[in-house]
Amino acid sequence: MIMENMTYKQAVERLEEIMEKVQNGKMELDELSEALNEASALAGFCRGKLFKVDDEIKAIIERSNSL
Repeated sequence: MIMENMTYKQAVERLEEIMEKVQNGKMELDELSEALNEASALAGFCRGKLFKVDDEIKAIIERSNSL
């Protein structure tokens, strides 16, 4: 799935899936590096979404305080 079309929820679910496989030893060693790179990219994607929403909420609060 391309991250540009991914929702925050989908990204978190994929991160949880990767974490579960790693923690339960269900991931082959050959897959581990690729999965960790994907997890890192997904975490960055989620962080970016959270920062964007945080900025939007702050802007809404500031606008409502100036009314």
